[in-house]
Amino acid sequence: MKYKTTLIYLFTVIVFFLIQGNLFSQDKWWKEKKYKNESTRMKYDLCKKTFKEIANGFLYNNINYLNPYFDNQVYLNVLSNEKGYYSSSQAELILIDFMDYFTVENFKYLRSSRFNTYAFVNGVYSYRVGTDRNNLNATISLKYYNNKWYIDQITLN
Repeated sequence: MKYKTTLIYLFTVIVFFLIQGNLFSQDKWWKEKKYKNESTRMKYDLCKKTFKEIANGFLYNNINYLNPYFDNQVYLNVLSNEKGYYSSSQAELILIDFMDYFTVENFKYLRSSRFNTYAFVNGVYSYRVGTDRNNLNATISLKYYNNKWYIDQITLN
C-alpha cells in the first residue's frame, strides 16, 4: 500500500512539472535581451512576470490572476461582441462570463514585443464548448507607469 501511495505521489509531481513546463517551456515567446542597467532589467522582468500571471488567469480560469493588473479602464475586444473601454469591474464580469462559457483547453503565448512604456504578446486561447474545440487569437498589451505594468487591452478573436 505504501508503494502504491508513493507511486501516485511521484506521478502527480511529474505531471505537475510537465504541465508547468508546457505552459512556458523555455519562454520561447519572450526573447531575452541585454539591458543597459539593472533597473531596466528589473522593469522588463516585471513585465514578463505580469504576462505570466495573466496567462495563468486564462489557463486556470481565475480572474484573480488578471484583476491586479487592471487599470481604471481596460479596452476589451472579445469575439467582436464586447468591444470598447470598460471599468475594471465591468472587464472582470465580461472576462468571467467569457471564460465560463469558452472552457479553456490551453493558453499559450507565441511572441512578444516590448518598448519603454508599452509591451504586447500574441498567443492562442484554445477552448472547448460542449464537444467542439477551437482556437482564438489572443493579443494582450500592457502599459507601464508608476513602476507597474497595467493591462491596456485584451483582444480575443
